[in-house]
Amino acid sequence: MNGLSVVARMRPWLVPVLYFAAVMIAPRTAWGQASTATIEGTVRSQPGAPVAGAEATGQGVRAVTDAEGRFRLVVVGGSPVELTVIARGYSPTRVSVGPLVAGSVKSVSVVLSSLATLDAVSVVAPRVRPLLNTANAVTGGSIEARELTSLPTDARDPIALLYNIPGITQATGFFGDAPRLSFNGGNSLYSQNLLDGLDNNEGFLGGPRVEVPLGAIARIDALVNTYSTQIGRSPDGIVDIASAAGRATLAGDLFLYQRPGRPLDARVPVTFGAEPNALARKQEGFQRVQAGGSLRGAINPTRTFFATAAEYTREQEDRIGSTAQAQFLGTETRQTWKGYGRLDHGWSPTQTTTLRLAASAVDRAGDGSGVLTPEADITTRRIGSLSALIHRSALRDGRASNTASVQFGTFRWYFPPARSDFSRPQVTVLAPDLSTQAIVGSSNFVFDETERQWQLRDVFETELGERHTLRLGGDVIAGAFRLAAASTNPNGSYVVFNDGNISPKAGRPLSISDIPANARVQSYTIDARPQQVNLSQALYSAFVEDTWRPTPSLTVVGGLRWDYDDLTSRGESDPDLDNVQPRVSFNWSRTGSDVIRGGVGRYAGKLPYAIYSDAIQLGETGNAVLTFSGASAPAFGAGPLPANIPNANVQSVPREIFRTFALGLEQPMSWQTTLGYQRQFGRAWAVSADLVWSETQNLPWTADLNPLARRLTAADSVPRTCASAFSCPGDASRPDNPATSGYRRVSTAQSGGSARYVAVYVAARRALTEHWQLDANWVWSRAQNSTEDINFSATQGNCFDTDRVDAVTGAACTSDEWADANNDRRHRVTVRTVYESPRGFTLSMIGDAQTGVPLNRLAGAVSGNGVARYDLLGSGPIRGNGFIGNADRFFGVARNAERLPGFVTIGASAAYRPRLKAIRGVELRADVFNLLNTLAWGGYANGIGGGGSRTQFGRPGDPVYLFSAAPPRQFQFSARYLFGERGAL
Repeated sequence: MNGLSVVARMRPWLVPVLYFAAVMIAPRTAWGQASTATIEGTVRSQPGAPVAGAEATGQGVRAVTDAEGRFRLVVVGGSPVELTVIARGYSPTRVSVGPLVAGSVKSVSVVLSSLATLDAVSVVAPRVRPLLNTANAVTGGSIEARELTSLPTDARDPIALLYNIPGITQATGFFGDAPRLSFNGGNSLYSQNLLDGLDNNEGFLGGPRVEVPLGAIARIDALVNTYSTQIGRSPDGIVDIASAAGRATLAGDLFLYQRPGRPLDARVPVTFGAEPNALARKQEGFQRVQAGGSLRGAINPTRTFFATAAEYTREQEDRIGSTAQAQFLGTETRQTWKGYGRLDHGWSPTQTTTLRLAASAVDRAGDGSGVLTPEADITTRRIGSLSALIHRSALRDGRASNTASVQFGTFRWYFPPARSDFSRPQVTVLAPDLSTQAIVGSSNFVFDETERQWQLRDVFETELGERHTLRLGGDVIAGAFRLAAASTNPNGSYVVFNDGNISPKAGRPLSISDIPANARVQSYTIDARPQQVNLSQALYSAFVEDTWRPTPSLTVVGGLRWDYDDLTSRGESDPDLDNVQPRVSFNWSRTGSDVIRGGVGRYAGKLPYAIYSDAIQLGETGNAVLTFSGASAPAFGAGPLPANIPNANVQSVPREIFRTFALGLEQPMSWQTTLGYQRQFGRAWAVSADLVWSETQNLPWTADLNPLARRLTAADSVPRTCASAFSCPGDASRPDNPATSGYRRVSTAQSGGSARYVAVYVAARRALTEHWQLDANWVWSRAQNSTEDINFSATQGNCFDTDRVDAVTGAACTSDEWADANNDRRHRVTVRTVYESPRGFTLSMIGDAQTGVPLNRLAGAVSGNGVARYDLLGSGPIRGNGFIGNADRFFGVARNAERLPGFVTIGASAAYRPRLKAIRGVELRADVFNLLNTLAWGGYANGIGGGGSRTQFGRPGDPVYLFSAAPPRQFQFSARYLFGERGAL
């Protein structure tokens, strides 16, 4: 029976029904294909790393993300899709996708927030820097563990690697141990240093309290702009070192580094004496040896982990004299100890405690140089420690956490004589032509400061619903300071003439024992009222912050922070309690490969304790350094000691005295705005561009409450010297006559300064393979300010700002101090790369190209005997000029108006690990710094702001004398033995 006969025998109404069914069934497959749509997505964690193994489900269809965090779902078109993404360790996320047109492809970006699973294993797990940042709008960067151990690093110094981060430059300091990092062109004293999020600042002036061994560092994060409200106390930027934790398997390393110095280091001709173009090459005669190691492992591989590291460094460096009278070359010996230990223990899956200890000691002993004999030289010692206990709790099934921390820090900074003690005076011996022949006896610099600091900190974080994460907390830092001594030699200092009766015994330099009792004395200086300043500083902060995720691809972070520095309540100042800092930022992962971010916020800084200590020490009843000269000079050895100087003598000499915050004091504050874009190309490349603007107020300067009313004119071109300690030419124009009041200048710290920073950051990163990565940055910026430091004074009166009005008296000015900052760079390009060959070779390189730093023209002249600075107004000595070099300038000459030459430097490293089983784990390495042997004028940190080649004399167009450059080409060799999985680092 055929089909036709079957159909013919059916009932008539059944035929159209079957026909309709056949029509519907026949094209079913093709119709179904035409009505589907595709959802393609990328799943990332909030830091930006792809999340592999995440499950994406919608319309009953399931997909799992690959290693790049990508997934693909085919869904029915025309219907909405409720997409759910689940991954272990992350909060589930839902994405609503509207009806899709059949055949279309919809791209989504999903960012997952981590659960607070703070068990011991997760605490010690390493973090990876992803190509994209999908969490926040922070600008800056990180130096990863691989880079720390592979990039060319002189003396295993991790801080120098941060010069590669956009927004950070090598800073000009104002004393020998000044911090070396400038953020946004600002003063390095205002940058903050953290260790695991806790304070690591030497409180007296600034900089790290503890130098952490390289083997103790897991990574370094530099936060330049738009960072979270939980971090503060800086108007510029933050360095946060993450310490290395233990691991499940035992691993470690032992190392030995050698800088041979003279045999291999490049050298250029050095001319001494009258030649002003002399190059003071510190690397002549330089040698260094370093040794140490690290060890990381587990006492219990699931709950108790430990890590430890130690380093010892010994350096010797020749000191090269820079005058024709140089008697000999001295040597400075430097020794540095660094130690670290950490223990992590998980009491339960939700409770983990970390105990962390770190300490360092720096000892630099001088052995004389030029006219300074070894017996009169000093030693610099800086000893710091940090002991921290951190407890982490996971709450609400991993949806909340609390971190409570307590830390105790110590610090001592002092300058004992290298060979002698303070039981004998210092003596300067003058030749008949008044040139210095020798400095003998003991040191004439007394400074002994200690600090004890406690920090209590607590941070609580919890999820609120599905879209909000609330974080709140606060901390208190209380520091007690003791300045045991700070001034001149307690037995005074003499200046004597060599009338042919002073000569050394054969075979040794001149000594104080060679000074006869009848030596003719030019002057005798003594501190008639030495002070001890034992005071304190307390810092308080509180913050609240909400991370709102209105969509899985958009994160908005908003919060408030409050800081209070109780130094603002001291002296004549009222407490500065209104430091509320609103901050808001966004990060929009527009697609899986590009991100738009930005933010605006207010940032408060802290004040260095020295601003308070100096005011007390140098106040009206503070230190009184007196000089007895001419007819009043005592016989050699008969100078009066402090206890024997009548108070009437102390009050009679006009001098500079300080008042404690007579004009009030406020904490530095900045407004910062950023806007940026990131783009990832494939799996390997990512680029970013950020616009940055920062405006800072309340920066401190030193104001004069008894200022000269006379203003500079074009006719002021010769020095107006003081006739004696009792009479200076400018005295008559001061409101109070120094001859009767006992003081000449009345100084006070005032927070009236301002700064501005604008920049474009462009960065590119390539992670082509697991074994090769490259980072490149270009920064186009300008940093300007009206003050550089707490000791900064104006050229005339208190003429700081562009309004040309005296900040104290309101009188008209003929100059101002607004200029390019000492730490300004216009263009800077840095490149760093690390390549690891499967054959055991590791090659790395750092390239740095930058425009020259500003130079400052001071009033003065250069001659064969050196330089002479002019006091154009006859104002007399100003204490701050000895630190920052901002002496008088000729009329019409702007500060920092010229620049030194730009330069390019390259550092390279090559390491080899033999594959032979017998010596597996051995690494041989060579580093070379300044490969091109570039003369980098001013491109290094020095002890005096504007010092070295940065300080020039005369007017624009006058000759520029280049006195000193950064080190020439140098080599460093090392051997390291690594054991365990890829060693400890």
